[in-house]
Amino acid sequence: MRTLTAGTLAAVTALAVAGWSAAQGTTTIPTIYVEGLRVELAGRAGFTGNVTLEFKAQGQEPKLASVDVIPKMKADEIARDLYKQLTLAASSDFKVKQSGERITIEKANKKSPTFSLRVTNQSVLGVSLLIDVE
Repeated sequence: MRTLTAGTLAAVTALAVAGWSAAQGTTTIPTIYVEGLRVELAGRAGFTGNVTLEFKAQGQEPKLASVDVIPKMKADEIARDLYKQLTLAASSDFKVKQSGERITIEKANKKSPTFSLRVTNQSVLGVSLLIDVE
């Protein structure tokens, strides 16, 4: 019986994964619409970076909320800047609130559409970002 070295095994695995990915084609990530959610940040930025979120009300075009981050910027400062951008991205159909490191977004009334929020870019080392249903 033949044994494979670690390098050979890694190469075979990489080729198998690449072949599987090519066979799968392009995957579309489903959009999940909710009535309310929260965004929580934690930590402190170690380097310059950017956080970009995509806000999409059901049946409408997506809007980006982007914040540039500088070194040593605290999570609550990043949350404050994201809150301002999300308030601009969301219409009056949504309530956007900020308290410290937490941002909450919810429908303003029963007639407001549901919405989705996803991270399109997070290049800030030292800061974690959590999006959860409220």
